[in-house]
Amino acid sequence: MNGDLEVYLPEGSEVGRLIGLVEEDWTTNVMIIYIESGDGNITDKRILEQISLVENVLNPCLSSFTCDLDGDGVNETEDDVIYILSLSTVLKEVNSSAPRVREAIVTELGQLGCAAGEEECTSATAADTLNQLFESTDEQFGGSYEIPSQNTIDLVVGEMYEDDGTSTPGLDKLARDVCTTGYGDVRADSYKNECGSPDYILDKAIMAVALSDEIDAKTFIAETQAMLEEMEEREIFCDDENGDGIADSKPCNWKDENEGLNLQMVLTGPVPITNAVTEFSFKLFWEIFPLAIVLVAGGLFVFHSDILQTGITGIRPIQGMKVVIIAGLPTLCAVFWTLGLIGATNYEVTMTVIIVGPILLALGVSYGLHITNRYAEEGGTKSEKMKASLSSTGKAVFLSAVTTVIGFISLVFTPMAPIQTVGIALSTGIVIVYILTMFMVPNLTLILDLRKPKHPPLKAFEHLVNVPVKHNKAVIGVFVLVILISATVGQANVEENIDLLGMAPEYEPSVQKMKQYSSDFDAGQIGMVLIHAKVTGDTNDQDTGNDDPAENLKRIDQLEAKLNTVNNASAVSIVFLMKSTGIAPTVSGTQLYQFINNTPLPDDIKETASLLLNREVTADASFWDLLTQPDNYGLPGTTQSQIFLLDVFYASITDETREIFINSEFDRTLIYVDMPFIPVAETASGVEAINQHTDTFTSVDGGGAEHLTGVAATAIEVNELIVGSQWTSLGFAIILTLITLAVVFRDIQYSFWTTAPVIATVALQWLVMWQLDVSLSLVTVMIGSILVGVGVDFSIHISNRIRELGGGINAIKSAAIGTGMSLFEAAIVTSLGMLTAYKIPIPEIKPFITVILILLWVAAASALILLPAIFVTLEKMGIGSVQGTTGMARKLGLIKTNRKEVDVLDAAIVKDVKDVW
Repeated sequence: MNGDLEVYLPEGSEVGRLIGLVEEDWTTNVMIIYIESGDGNITDKRILEQISLVENVLNPCLSSFTCDLDGDGVNETEDDVIYILSLSTVLKEVNSSAPRVREAIVTELGQLGCAAGEEECTSATAADTLNQLFESTDEQFGGSYEIPSQNTIDLVVGEMYEDDGTSTPGLDKLARDVCTTGYGDVRADSYKNECGSPDYILDKAIMAVALSDEIDAKTFIAETQAMLEEMEEREIFCDDENGDGIADSKPCNWKDENEGLNLQMVLTGPVPITNAVTEFSFKLFWEIFPLAIVLVAGGLFVFHSDILQTGITGIRPIQGMKVVIIAGLPTLCAVFWTLGLIGATNYEVTMTVIIVGPILLALGVSYGLHITNRYAEEGGTKSEKMKASLSSTGKAVFLSAVTTVIGFISLVFTPMAPIQTVGIALSTGIVIVYILTMFMVPNLTLILDLRKPKHPPLKAFEHLVNVPVKHNKAVIGVFVLVILISATVGQANVEENIDLLGMAPEYEPSVQKMKQYSSDFDAGQIGMVLIHAKVTGDTNDQDTGNDDPAENLKRIDQLEAKLNTVNNASAVSIVFLMKSTGIAPTVSGTQLYQFINNTPLPDDIKETASLLLNREVTADASFWDLLTQPDNYGLPGTTQSQIFLLDVFYASITDETREIFINSEFDRTLIYVDMPFIPVAETASGVEAINQHTDTFTSVDGGGAEHLTGVAATAIEVNELIVGSQWTSLGFAIILTLITLAVVFRDIQYSFWTTAPVIATVALQWLVMWQLDVSLSLVTVMIGSILVGVGVDFSIHISNRIRELGGGINAIKSAAIGTGMSLFEAAIVTSLGMLTAYKIPIPEIKPFITVILILLWVAAASALILLPAIFVTLEKMGIGSVQGTTGMARKLGLIKTNRKEVDVLDAAIVKDVKDVW
């Protein structure tokens, strides 16, 4: 089971290609922990320490998947996290950067003192010695990888605001001011619906957790959820009565609004939602399928216990139960055979496979009913009755199965694999239903000794059929008018819209939090723009493309700024970290300056290094300030100086954090672009604007920027596929159905008239979808093909009867009346089976089922009203619907002179056709 939207992309997809390019260096498996602080500022040291504690549990090994936390060299700790990005990690990076800046400066100076291609030399050795000496002062003057003091927190966060007080795009990605502080318990439903207004205090934050592709997501999510739940209950010292940001010795926990932190962390993001869809689909199948069995069995019992014909006094419960077993058991077996076959063949399925069970169950029972009904009509011994039933109705069941398979198999012609799988599952299921019906129904009928009395058709069907017989032109006119409205106005007003969250169970906490995250952060549709540009340099090698990495970074910053002007888009790149990380080396002094002066270095490098170590000059400066405004700080501003500065910056942050944005070769970098979950038309507009900006980017070394990839781009491409695939699958279904019926009927014109009600029903889907405000989505795109598979059954039975009776208005009327009850039963039982899908708490499923049910009854009405009206019109025009008094049977060689060898497609030819009810 796969709940990932990416599986809908076809082979050769441009978005798929871009995702593949990104995945060469980065993962797209991202989990979000959504953090809410109801009573305190997210920047409160006590809250940040709790966030950091969660990060340490999830990712104990920085920049590695294994580490020796105990230091004993024996027990290694493993984690599956590639990186974590949050306000906490940024603060810990900044706090611990000073020792790394010192080490980076000294190491870089030592390496620059070596000759080209020489890694070990006197200056490099001297640098190592000097770094070892200065390590002893790191604890005294520098910070470690932990949450710093409240003053430092306030200073660093303050740098993440613009001069006008607005937050930078980088901060907006990590924390937001959404609610009024102290408004209420963050876990209360009232808080989720209304939490006041922004009050300039950050109360929402996120922790982005990137996972290894090798991880068992299900296990990791379960363990993480259990850890968060345990930490909510754990008593900690988190009170801060004097307001210094240091917890006093008064125990509390996350949950208490008054005594605790009023803090909540909830898992969401693509990985947890995908896992929720997967888990939920299996769980849900066993919730709705038993109900479908009960409803279908109840429908069969009502129709075949004679309660409708004789009332409660003449009810035959034993007869009803026998029909339930005879018609239901083969279908039930077929459903499990089908799902078992899908599992055995390792077909990857999505949540849409849930609908396979109810649809097969609803459709499959009719095959057994046709055989048992005909069996009850026949006379003679049990074996003679069954032989006659199979030799006649068996062919009609076969024809129904073939045309139904055609409707379903047409879904294979869509370019989206999950929809293809639904088509394969449904068509395979119908084949299995047919096979098991032909083998099991005769035996069950004989074993249970089914005996049913004959009943005349209900009077309601006589009155209904009189309408198309007497007012044939009016009926056709009304249908044509409604179809024209549907095909023009209706179709124009049906929008294509991929609602990704609508494909997930709406009551799952991860889905609810993702909706909140989308609203609060204008995010959720995670995207990436891949930049081909060298962001580190070396002027001494033969590659001129890496001589000006600073200019490449400036161009990346310009592109990031352009992307942030796009409506509903927010972008962040490595430049955000450069703007957030300051220069605060932990050492200075004579020994270090002697090392700089004694190392054979270019003057601009010596000058740059000396200024970096001067706290008075660099105290309030970030790396980005020094890189882009060198004159303000007395820096040379030469290419060599900029390259040295960049090398120091990259060495000053952990590999894990750097590789969020830059690959290990320093020649590719990512701009992360977030968009909220908004209608697909708005998403498409935003994606187009983003791609227009990326097209303008060119790096110094001639590289460019790829188009946006990720969730939003995938949704747009899948949305475009929906429209084309709908027409492809629908066209195939109708054309192949026409050909099949033409071969069987040996009359292309008659096959067209038989298919006309189905075509009419399919054409009316746009009117129904328009009036119900249902969008064309990954689920509703299957409506047309499913309707062909379901609806053609109705028309076939009436057409068969008309041809058996040789045509003529009386034959048309008799056939429609005689088949009416059968159609009514099929529609009721199918509806009962599909009604259970309303229990699926997935928003996209419910409108799909509603449209299917409405059009199912439209298909039945079209077969019972429109089809007779068409044939009556042909008769009145003198064209005639069939040739001769036994046209269809004689054409197919099914009627012979001996009555015992009657072999027709559906029912016995009698003057007044009656079904057995």
